[in-house]
Amino acid sequence: MKLLQTAGWLLLLALTTSASAQESIVWLDTDNGPIVLRLDPVNAPITSANFVRYVDEGFYDNLVFHRVVPNFVVQSGIQDGTGQIRTGDGPDIASERDNGLTHAAGTISMALTGNPPNVGSGRTQFFINLVDNPELNDDFTVFGEVIYGRSTLLRMNAIPSYQNQTPFRPALIRRAVHSDGFPIMDLHTGSWYDPENPRRGFVVEVANDVSSDQGPLVVVYWYDHLNGEQIWATGVASFEFGASEVDIPLIRINGGQFGPAFDPNALVIDETWGTLNLRFFGCDQGRFRFQTVLGTDDYYLTRLTIPSQNSCID
Repeated sequence: MKLLQTAGWLLLLALTTSASAQESIVWLDTDNGPIVLRLDPVNAPITSANFVRYVDEGFYDNLVFHRVVPNFVVQSGIQDGTGQIRTGDGPDIASERDNGLTHAAGTISMALTGNPPNVGSGRTQFFINLVDNPELNDDFTVFGEVIYGRSTLLRMNAIPSYQNQTPFRPALIRRAVHSDGFPIMDLHTGSWYDPENPRRGFVVEVANDVSSDQGPLVVVYWYDHLNGEQIWATGVASFEFGASEVDIPLIRINGGQFGPAFDPNALVIDETWGTLNLRFFGCDQGRFRFQTVLGTDDYYLTRLTIPSQNSCID
């Protein structure tokens, strides 16, 4: 059951593995869609660490993007969904505005107080640039970029606002979570297949547990072939929001094949068949690593379907 890997896939794997080992990712789960940020602790170590600290404390959970300036920036980090002000308990941080990062479209930067801006007043507020804003480079610190979620920003950019730049219905950050890779989310629900071997694939569902309405859970169904016979396996596992990978125990169903020869009495269920480690590199690329009685291997798959109203074109 060895996967045939193209040179392109191997190159992607090498680049992704190298990058993910050093990545600091933050997922803003908003009611307008996901925003996934890659922070830059190399060029902005103070600002990145400060942001991660507040993320890990849950400070940004249930805050809103209280300021929207169309075709300029969206800003958050101080106001919750009821209009209450939330103040961080940490000190203001030193500026890192001369770190070589510029205010290009899709970058995240630390907001400041004062006019002109007090460059040493950064704490919890941040903004995301909707367009290139080079005029901000002299005062504000860029500390990361959006790697997925530009369509979310476009939706936020279109929200009508009052004259004071307060949106009529601010986008809500349901949760902000820190991760070491692209986080597993309901966006990944769909069919995944091997372009080199279309007889092989997985169906993935990421959702809440219906018995308790708690989550998240990931459910997989694996179809494959070995020695001319079909292989069907399934598994389910819970995981923490923000996790970039999850181990799933697999149950194999063997015996009765589909078609006229199907015999339900011949089915054999093996509940200790193996495990699957699931990791995604983005919206449409993933690694499915299995350890089973048949051996160990990695499948690098691409998605075939995506839930309605979602898109991997971002």
